[in-house]
Amino acid sequence: MDKARLENIQVLGANLSNVLNAFGSFQLLASRIMLEEGLGAESADGIVQFERDRWYPVTRWLATFERIGREYGESMLGQVGLAVPKNAIFPPFVTDIDSALKSVDVAYHMNHALDGVPMFSPTTGTMLEGIGHYGYSRVPGKKQIISECNNPYPCPFDLHLLLAMAQRFESTATVVHDTAKPCRKHGGPSCTYIVKWV
Repeated sequence: MDKARLENIQVLGANLSNVLNAFGSFQLLASRIMLEEGLGAESADGIVQFERDRWYPVTRWLATFERIGREYGESMLGQVGLAVPKNAIFPPFVTDIDSALKSVDVAYHMNHALDGVPMFSPTTGTMLEGIGHYGYSRVPGKKQIISECNNPYPCPFDLHLLLAMAQRFESTATVVHDTAKPCRKHGGPSCTYIVKWV
């Protein structure tokens, strides 16, 4: 992912609550990192405050993820991923696992902006490039979906985000990293996940 390009990209403030939700009763720990990374403002009780409808620099947001992974481990990044769909509002067309996983890329672009302009317009259907994608490919004749993710977010976050989305509609769904494919943790350009259910 081109770091220079990311300098012009922002993330919607509503997404910041996913980190706080993942930390549960330890929100002060998450708040400390977010505040030190220049996201939001400190409240009287030390919890970070932010505007849900404001755009924040994605480079600061990604630095927050990096620190969470370094200071609290990959399992906490997974918890952040699990928190995302729990708080999401789904459009009417999201009714099953296929439409849910197809919608991830659209929602991802709606929650990011390029120079303050949302990267997906529901009105025109226009999607701006620059932050990668969440792929969707249904395996014919099987209850299986392949999702190649080539975005700047950490591997454990994406795996658990896809898991939470899939399990919202198929409780038996599992998600594993395709070990035959590259991984961003090891310098690869993308990670590929296999979603299965019974």
